[in-house]
Formats: sequence, structure tokens, C-alpha cells
Amino acid sequence: MKIAAQLTDREIGAVLAKRLQRWRIDPKGAAISASELAKRSGMGLTPLRRFEKTGGITLRNLIALMRAMGLLERLEGLIPDPATPSPMEILESEQGKHMRQRAPRRKTTR
Repeated sequence: MKIAAQLTDREIGAVLAKRLQRWRIDPKGAAISASELAKRSGMGLTPLRRFEKTGGITLRNLIALMRAMGLLERLEGLIPDPATPSPMEILESEQGKHMRQRAPRRKTTR
């Protein structure tokens, strides 16, 4: 499920909070309790519960939660590096490398 651009910032925060809460609870995800996550992240249980209910959180607490649930590497791709080539630039570069070159003509002597 993608986050729709027409949602407000508050609504987007609530969607993200619910996703992280589902990840925390799911046996295929972190599979830990709120109190265990609070302990692992160093975040208080009350702010964690508030986040899961409202979506309001500080950036530092979000980072701590994601680290504690093994999701920190997901933040790396959140904001692209402007020096990184775009997917189209990579494709164009790769296509240019695979162009065949014609062999030089042989000189014939008569």
C-alpha cells in the first residue's frame, strides 16, 4: 500500500505508525511486545504507545525504533543522494556499453 500524496502529514504519520505497529507485532516481523521495544530502543513506553496511536514521534525516536526492530537500513533509501545517477541515466549508460563496434576493414592488395 502506497501513501497517497493527498493525505495530510498527520494522516501519513498515522499510517506509518500502524505499519510499524503491525511489524512489531507480526511473527514474520519483529515479533516483540511494546514494552520490549521500548526497552530495546531506549524510548519510554508512553511515547511509544502515543506514537502507535497518533503517529506523532520525533525523528530520533523513529530512528531508535527502527534500529531496535532491525529496519534501520530501510532509512538509507528514503532520501536519494543527488550525486547518484537516476535509473534512466543508468539504463542509458548500460545501453551505450553494449553497442557493437564494427571491425576495421582490411586493406586488400591487388
